[in-house]
Amino acid sequence: MSKPVLYLDGYSLTPKELFGLQSGNVDIALTPEAEERIKDGREVVDKIVESQEVVYGINTGFGLFSNVTVSPDKLGELQVNLIRSHSSGVGEPLSPQRTRMLLALRINVLAKGHSGIGLVNVLKMIKAFNAGCMPMVPCKGTVGASGDLAPLSHLALGLMGEGKMFDPETGELQEAADVLKKHNLEPIILGAKEGLAMINGTQLIAALGSEAVSRSFNVARCADVATAFSLEVLCGTVRAYHPLIHKVRPHVGQQVVATRIRTLLQPDSPSGLFQSHQYIGKVQDAYSLRCAPQVHGICNDTIEFVNKLLTTELNSATDNPMVFTAEQVKNEVPFGFDIQAADPSKDSDKFSSEVAKQFEGAGDNIEDITDLEAAKKEIAALRATVAEQNKPKKWGFFKKTSDLQLQSDHGVIMSGGNFHGEYPAKALDYLAIGVHELSAISERRIERLVNPSLSGLPAFLVQDGGFNSGFMIAHCTAAALVSENKVLTHPASVDSISTSAAKEDHVSMGGFAARKALEVVDHVEIVIAIEVLCACQAMEFHRPLKTTDALEAVHKLVRSEVEAWDGDREMWKDINAVKAMIYDGRLWSTVEPFLLRSPS
Repeated sequence: MSKPVLYLDGYSLTPKELFGLQSGNVDIALTPEAEERIKDGREVVDKIVESQEVVYGINTGFGLFSNVTVSPDKLGELQVNLIRSHSSGVGEPLSPQRTRMLLALRINVLAKGHSGIGLVNVLKMIKAFNAGCMPMVPCKGTVGASGDLAPLSHLALGLMGEGKMFDPETGELQEAADVLKKHNLEPIILGAKEGLAMINGTQLIAALGSEAVSRSFNVARCADVATAFSLEVLCGTVRAYHPLIHKVRPHVGQQVVATRIRTLLQPDSPSGLFQSHQYIGKVQDAYSLRCAPQVHGICNDTIEFVNKLLTTELNSATDNPMVFTAEQVKNEVPFGFDIQAADPSKDSDKFSSEVAKQFEGAGDNIEDITDLEAAKKEIAALRATVAEQNKPKKWGFFKKTSDLQLQSDHGVIMSGGNFHGEYPAKALDYLAIGVHELSAISERRIERLVNPSLSGLPAFLVQDGGFNSGFMIAHCTAAALVSENKVLTHPASVDSISTSAAKEDHVSMGGFAARKALEVVDHVEIVIAIEVLCACQAMEFHRPLKTTDALEAVHKLVRSEVEAWDGDREMWKDINAVKAMIYDGRLWSTVEPFLLRSPS
């Protein structure tokens, strides 16, 4: 059975779509327009190679060696050397699922046509992706500028048939050449600039970031469900969720969360459980219950912000140098440069002006020409001006910074800094800080659920306390992860370290920011899973009373895999089962039909 196909065009990929490619259930392909852009960009590079112009990244060394020129017969070998030497990553390899994201994202960037790679190699990359043949990519070694060089080099190395590659049939790492041959795939063969085109960019940061933000959307919604359930079994009230309160502080996320929790707790009328106590004798709930819209709300708004920024990053050209066709720069004048297209009218005006200056004041009377030598000099000057006018037209160029090269009929190669990962690095540090707070406030609700002096329920939500420990250490696990998150949320991007002999003297540390963000999100999923488990167990002590239909559906889902806690057993299995329900979307999809009135 053929798989659905996601078409990559370099302009429209979303973090959710990229994260969805982890499954291996979707193939990828280029749009026709993307194929044409790739061919146009490659033509610019080929013409420069033919002209033997010296251009960074095409026929020079890299970094500090950018002043070293390489002979035409070694340009392919230059690119291969680049990949081999830059394959310097360490640490555990990315999973095949995450490598799928990395490869697909690099292909999407190449689809913009500003990298200079040939279409043949891009199509080979797509075939490897669709066959599930993923190179071994160590997770550590990038400083996030000049792009994610080490991990992307390992990605390219495997596609070249060197290094290691996951065999899609066994899931084991084998020699890349053997895996490619086994699956009838041809290794990529690098020409001028194609090695650099494979590795210059922020794709590791953005790929891992796309997973982090996609999972954050899901866990944030599930945190609202957990809050509603905890509020219900702790016999709280929804008064603090009244629309009038949130209308006068109209943050988008705050209003979404308040509406969502209010709808879960009182869709039409109070639940049987609430009617049994009606909040009599109480004044107001603790902050962890009452202020969820304000705390969860900013987390939701943070996730939306990061998702928008990453969407831009996924569809950005992040190479250096960058390739532009003559057509693309025809009407552009970049800041700091005067790039003039060959304009006959302007050239004619310039020619007339220069001639006029040479003969200014001479008039049309030739009787005054008495000095033959002076006349010869004037004629020679006129001939030189005419000859200059008749030369082949090139783009005008006034260089104000280094490393920009221009070709007349083909296009422009420009050096810039789009590879710098500061944008996604800062965003993912922000994401980690925002999402962490969901676990911080959840841990406080877990404390209220297991503490009999706060809940009015049996200690640690278990009968025969002392003989049974119940959820005692589950709360400790939540507390431990929340404390770890406090360290992990220290921003990686506030750090920088000079590399490449001070040529690359400021870096983003975005790779670490992305890995930390993923670890934080994973911890948050576990903490929310523990809260859901606690709320479901607390509900057992309120039976035969019923909660709302939505929360009863959550209880039923959890009980389909996790039995009520009648006596001590291995807790980790239960935690992992509910975490899986959060991760794969089952918990959210269970309550979503009940939230039709929610703006989310």
